[in-house]
Amino acid sequence: MLLVVCPNLAIDRVLVVDNFQQTKVQRSRSLWAQPGGKGSNVARVFRQLGGDVVLVGFVGRRNGKSITEPLRQMGVQVDAVQAYESESRTCTIVCDPRSGNHPTVINEESPGIEPGSALKLLAKVERWIPRVDGVLATGSLSSGLPDEFYAEILDRALSRGKITSIDAVGAVLRIGLLARPAFMKLNTEEFFQLLHSSNVSIIPPHTALTFGKAGAALIHDGKCSWARPPRIYDTNPIGSGDAFAAGYLNRLLHGAAAVDCLRYAMAAAASDASTLRPGFVDISQVRSLAAEVETTS
Repeated sequence: MLLVVCPNLAIDRVLVVDNFQQTKVQRSRSLWAQPGGKGSNVARVFRQLGGDVVLVGFVGRRNGKSITEPLRQMGVQVDAVQAYESESRTCTIVCDPRSGNHPTVINEESPGIEPGSALKLLAKVERWIPRVDGVLATGSLSSGLPDEFYAEILDRALSRGKITSIDAVGAVLRIGLLARPAFMKLNTEEFFQLLHSSNVSIIPPHTALTFGKAGAALIHDGKCSWARPPRIYDTNPIGSGDAFAAGYLNRLLHGAAAVDCLRYAMAAAASDASTLRPGFVDISQVRSLAAEVETTS
């Protein structure tokens, strides 16, 4: 079982707008609203790949059920803390199927959490750690949490022999790496931010760097492996990185070799990019695509 810790849970609104143009009044031809944020995406994909998963994070009292209930209906165990009176943040994703441009994404800032909310979330993490095989800390932190929050969680999990992992940015990532996670996933921008902001002397044993359509690199056991996407899908790349993390951890928690984890991660990312809705994959497609992934060392 995987424990996903993502304080900054959200609702994604995915709009499909043909020939989208800035500064124009336009209409969308379809709309999806779904649980969003990196944690929701990872948990949903991990579950779709057949894994047991629990998601912990903060929600607002007004619309928290819009996040928790759809995930529970899919088999994700959600243990959320109602941390503020207002609504959970909404992230708007505008997709134009007729354009080759990247979707436009507008992320709301998270509300500040109420006093005592961080301790409540840590208590839930403590309760779940003995029952899981791995822990992933992912996404931005809610306003009011210290940069050391993920490091503390990963330390607690590692001390109990769990496989730990992180997908974050900035100071949260730099401090989190001091807890020696086993797995880290970064995209190109996040990788250069890390290099330019600190002296990186130690990286996790499984360090994945994703480069969009170009593929992904894996640094493991002193070697670097490269994987090309099995196929290129442009429907909606938002969430593909989260699907990559879910796919990798799905195999890693089953004891698979690192290169096999990489192939499965690439396949999950490609499957996710073939759908308009972030965090959705087809397990039969993932298995088929994994067999097509070519790797070089």
